Amino acid sequence: MPTAVAAGLLLSLGPAHPAAAEDDGLRFDEAIERVTVSPGAALYLSGGFTNGTDRMLDAVYLQVDFDSQFTPSDAFRNCWYSAADTEVRVNRMVCRLEGAVRPGRSYDLYLGTARIAGEAGNGRISYRVSAERGDVPISPAARRGSDVETLAFTERDSAEGRVRPAPADPGSPVTTAVEVGGTHDLAVNEVTLRGRPGDVVKADFFFVNKGPGAVRASFDDEPDNDRAVVAELTVPPALKVVKAPRHCRGSRTKATGDATPSTTRYVCWQKRLYRESVMSPGQFEHFPFTFRIDRADGTPGRIAMPDRREFKDDDPSDNSAAVKVDIAGAGSGSSTRWAAASLLTAVLALGGGALWLRRRSSAARTDGGGR
Repeated sequence: MPTAVAAGLLLSLGPAHPAAAEDDGLRFDEAIERVTVSPGAALYLSGGFTNGTDRMLDAVYLQVDFDSQFTPSDAFRNCWYSAADTEVRVNRMVCRLEGAVRPGRSYDLYLGTARIAGEAGNGRISYRVSAERGDVPISPAARRGSDVETLAFTERDSAEGRVRPAPADPGSPVTTAVEVGGTHDLAVNEVTLRGRPGDVVKADFFFVNKGPGAVRASFDDEPDNDRAVVAELTVPPALKVVKAPRHCRGSRTKATGDATPSTTRYVCWQKRLYRESVMSPGQFEHFPFTFRIDRADGTPGRIAMPDRREFKDDDPSDNSAAVKVDIAGAGSGSSTRWAAASLLTAVLALGGGALWLRRRSSAARTDGGGR
């Protein structure tokens, strides 16, 4: 393997599985189960297939599908290449491999390399091989490879000990899981609101890429990702929402008793409209809310990223954070007025109680003197 291709590449092989049985048919039978690469690296692609039929074949057809963030580097002249679109959401390579494919024999392929985009996240590459041309359709928009080199295969000395993911189901694609390491750290922020009951307070929640690398701003499976939820907010019970961002939607669960009070929740989505958009390091998605403090309750709320594989990063500790309400931490003026009012109420209540006790005591003495 060339040094440039191997740089930044860490292979994590799963257990080796035995080669296909004689009655398994024609199948792709070699693939790394999992590989970890650095963003911007080139990934070396090995492959192979076994003719488990009892027929001699003069050609086979190969299909390799790459997640849209991975692109095949080579352009073999016996292959056709098509880019991901709204109908087929993968980069696809389809090849016609000509030559004698003997029954019961296995063959190796050198598939070239795949370029890993600088902002790529985790993804997959899948492979399948067929003796039938119709099983691997070529897109009308596909371009034929321009390289002088032809993708060819060489016969193996033995079919034993080949690496392939389990379960080895005939006809099913074989998949390599590609993990892109150390690319970015997505996070949400902790917020503390201070005031007294009746105060209107503002809070700016955000979803941010802390870097060091960029990340594709595509967090769902839709062609346009303007509704991909990136933050979920549980509002503290002390707060009532006065104003919410347009790209957040709220819901409320009713209380069923003292043990389960009613809860207000919001989901907030990104405002980027295209899957090609990226979040650069330091780029934010803001969610500005306005609340009113309704009561003196210090129970915290929570802001969190949804539990989805698209949000996997190196530091999950900041994927959720508390939303706190600090009643005692109000500004000195308002805090003093609130404390004074509370003290006056207590004094009046105490004075009324003392007056009632004095009257009660006097009445008791008067009644006692009459007996």
